[in-house]
Amino acid sequence: MYQPTILKTQNDKEIIDFLNDSGRNNPTILGYHYPNYRDMLEKIGVGEPLYIGMRDQQEKLVALLPGFIKTQKEGTVYSSLPFFGPNTGVLTQFGSPAKDELHKNILSFLFKHLDHYDMISASIYSNFFDNIDINFLQQYLLEPIVIDKFTNYVPLENFQLSSSLEYDIRKAVKSGVQIRNASDESDVDAIFDIYIKNCTDYGIPPKPKECLKELIKQGGYLETTKTYIAEYENKIIGALIMIYSPNTASYYLPCSIHEFRSYQPTTLLINHAIQESIKKGILVWNWESSPSKDSGVYKFKKKWGSLDGSYKIFVKAYKPNSFFKQLGQSEIGRLYPNFFVFPFNLL
Repeated sequence: MYQPTILKTQNDKEIIDFLNDSGRNNPTILGYHYPNYRDMLEKIGVGEPLYIGMRDQQEKLVALLPGFIKTQKEGTVYSSLPFFGPNTGVLTQFGSPAKDELHKNILSFLFKHLDHYDMISASIYSNFFDNIDINFLQQYLLEPIVIDKFTNYVPLENFQLSSSLEYDIRKAVKSGVQIRNASDESDVDAIFDIYIKNCTDYGIPPKPKECLKELIKQGGYLETTKTYIAEYENKIIGALIMIYSPNTASYYLPCSIHEFRSYQPTTLLINHAIQESIKKGILVWNWESSPSKDSGVYKFKKKWGSLDGSYKIFVKAYKPNSFFKQLGQSEIGRLYPNFFVFPFNLL
């Protein structure tokens, strides 16, 4: 009944149509799943795209599994989408009665395809929103290593600001902070300088400049990515890159100059992006994951009325533990950056 296939760039319109249609009532479909995000990942050298689709008897795309592989002399790794947190694994229409069959067929096709490589590991993330795919992934990956993770999200229907956030926003506006969209390459340089300083200050591994450059450029002609800038006296003091799907706004990359944080540029940027999302009819704000529930990042998200969500990473290891222990954490990170290869706590 269903026919799995590897999708290439010539299938992009078909992919976009499927995501737009399915994403209208399915918050697990994210802006990361669109071809422009795939193109950015490929351009910065993350790996080779491996996007698998499932068509019905009318040749209509009814399921999608976005993924990437990366091959080194040590072997090949696969991830259902590297470079960020929960990403849903197999995407289908919300409430599809064939969800079980679609998962089974598309995952079976994936692992048969991976048999052509000298595989090290394959990881698939469950979705961040309703966990409806966890049983499918558990069943079809055959004794995977399972890692429990958490994330945060805000339902935007009837969204209301707390009094403390309203105060911070009024303070930002009164101080003269203004919001605008990113416009040209000079914005890229300024945003990247702020971002790198933030990463250095907090020990966060930075994304490459080309990542920011591509997403900021794409925001000029696509609705799936936008970059908002906070300015004070014509100086860029903060920025926020957002990734959009029809139903979900994903908080991708914030940054701000430490000396201007009392002006609340990040709070103003987030509120601006939330209000823009509500205008678009978006119903879910996706915060992504936090370092821990004790972190300042997690507590800041809670101020916005965030709810906790859970997701899992399912890892199929093709090599024994001794192989990963011999490689070691630093070598795994060097060879396969941005991929979830193996749980470091098991090394």
